[in-house]
Amino acid sequence: MKKKKLKLRGYVIPTIFTILLLSIFYSGYKIWELVDSEVVEVAPVDYINKSTNERIYPTISVPEEIIKPYVDESVTVAIPYYNTNGSDQDQQNSLIYYENIYMQNTGVMYVGDNEFNVVAVLDGKVKNIKDDSIMGKIVEIEHSNNLITIYQSLQSTNLSVGQEVKQGEIIGLSGKNEIVDSGKFALHFEVYKNGELINPEDFYKLSVNELNE
Repeated sequence: MKKKKLKLRGYVIPTIFTILLLSIFYSGYKIWELVDSEVVEVAPVDYINKSTNERIYPTISVPEEIIKPYVDESVTVAIPYYNTNGSDQDQQNSLIYYENIYMQNTGVMYVGDNEFNVVAVLDGKVKNIKDDSIMGKIVEIEHSNNLITIYQSLQSTNLSVGQEVKQGEIIGLSGKNEIVDSGKFALHFEVYKNGELINPEDFYKLSVNELNE
């Protein structure tokens, strides 16, 4: 007895092909959907150029101020600095008279009815300490910027040569000298910039940045 060969109907193969094709498309869609769900959105970055940044955050330079060598508001000027370009009256008021001799004042003579603390006008280092028969105890402080300040007519000081001092630190106590009225407590203050005397009253108006110029 002969066996009959099975014959596939004409629609079977197209149907199988269609099912495979749909399976491929469906698998691809699922893979794309999975990948798409893992994508993390990154917020856009706004870049600020230099000019915009400087406009928003300006830089303000605040220069250090120079202070006077005392804090007692009752202290006054007895003999001002001798200004070669000053008026005749100003120059006359700036002369120191001692033992029948008139001398140009190289600093400012401050006086007070009571003794007062003398303070450092800027940070520095004590360069020299000495006693003078006319001006009393003298303290010389060396600062940066080729600047030296000299405090004369002190009655006492606790500083020593080579010691570092801070601005506003007490360096001594006002005392007496042979120049001013014996009833007054005095401080004679001098300022040297690059080896030359300058008017202390003009010196106070400068900033540290200006001293570097």
